[in-house]
Amino acid sequence: MSETAKFTDTVAQTAEKISGILKSGGETTSWDIKLKLHLSSSALYLALGWLTAQGKIQIYPQDLNYKIKLSA
Repeated sequence: MSETAKFTDTVAQTAEKISGILKSGGETTSWDIKLKLHLSSSALYLALGWLTAQGKIQIYPQDLNYKIKLSA
């Protein structure tokens, strides 16, 4: 498997973990997701971007953080 394929796989797996958190808890903040999954900021925002591009989540600014929830 190429490095690019491995990287894409990792982003997709992280996105799935985030979806699982949102399915069980409704909405949460990007900070809470980062802490629960022990992610770097880069990994977090790549996975959130992945989910946003697929229309699976909505992101709303909240002070210095972001509220994340599943799309309807």
